[in-house]
Amino acid sequence: YKNDSKESQQQCAEEVLEIIQKVGPTAIKVGQALSVRPDIIPEVYTQTLSKLQDNVPPFDSSQAQELLRSELGYEKFRMLKDIDLDDPVASASVGQVYRGIVELDGSDVEVAVKVQRPNGLSEIALDLFLTRELAPLYQKLTMNDTPLQSLADEWGRGFIAELTYEQEARNTIRFNEEMKQKNMNAVCAPTVIERLSTNRVLTTEWIHGVRLDRSDEEDVARLCGVALNSYLVMLLETGTLHCDPHPGNLMRTTDGKLCILDFGMTLETPEDLQYSLLEFIAHLTSENWDAIPQDLVNLQFLKQEKLELFLQLGVLEPMFYFFKQMASGGGGAKVRDRIMEEYRQKYPGSN
Repeated sequence: YKNDSKESQQQCAEEVLEIIQKVGPTAIKVGQALSVRPDIIPEVYTQTLSKLQDNVPPFDSSQAQELLRSELGYEKFRMLKDIDLDDPVASASVGQVYRGIVELDGSDVEVAVKVQRPNGLSEIALDLFLTRELAPLYQKLTMNDTPLQSLADEWGRGFIAELTYEQEARNTIRFNEEMKQKNMNAVCAPTVIERLSTNRVLTTEWIHGVRLDRSDEEDVARLCGVALNSYLVMLLETGTLHCDPHPGNLMRTTDGKLCILDFGMTLETPEDLQYSLLEFIAHLTSENWDAIPQDLVNLQFLKQEKLELFLQLGVLEPMFYFFKQMASGGGGAKVRDRIMEEYRQKYPGSN
């Protein structure tokens, strides 16, 4: 790969993108996750796969219109005005979005109407079934101890949740209420129009703005801080964490706010987990390394009965070294570069 020309690398990335788009929703979700991980795959692939964040090939708009009519009913469907069902403004793994106008309480309101992909549930169910069936064989061939079936089950939970637009609407409404209660006025989510939302159609007020990663405004750095604070509040205070924070879901509004889109995939964090996370963060910050192994047990990364074996294996020293590197910031790529630089300084002449 390293000896390939830039043109050849780009061609390979485009071929991977095409394959993912043809395979379906599950592969698209994997591609979205990889598109923000330049520490795992080459940058040319992350840049190409970033198209999956909001530019997946759309499904036939005639199917979208049919679903809208059946889900909303004749009277509510007529409330949608100036909506171009032949031209979706965005298309993602489980749905696509149309822009239109709705008359509400005598006023015209610009809206985004998200319509679920046909056969989404059956396609995802088949993908997950095949993954669960092939997981034991893969583990046997690779001698991998990772509980892949359990991972597939958890992954499936998130996928199925994304297909439940009524739950997404509740999550969105709840987020706006909680941020308002905490006076966090710099962040919001789209306002849900409940009367025009069902389990397969979600209608919200249109958000005017641009993706945060594409904005040239001077306050982008401040809004990145707002995003970090918001996710910490969700994780450690409100207990409902937005689990799909790829760049396509983070927008800068025209009035300088951060808007978080797509609350279809969330995770509930109970109080005991929140306390364990806070203790873990406190121990990392204070470099209280002796407390870390028990923190890993409390966070369910390690079983209590395996703790003694974990301590005997001698993995604490390299683990603490890695934590110190992480604390220096910069993300996975920077951590890797610092480790390699230290290695070269310790062993001059090594490649």
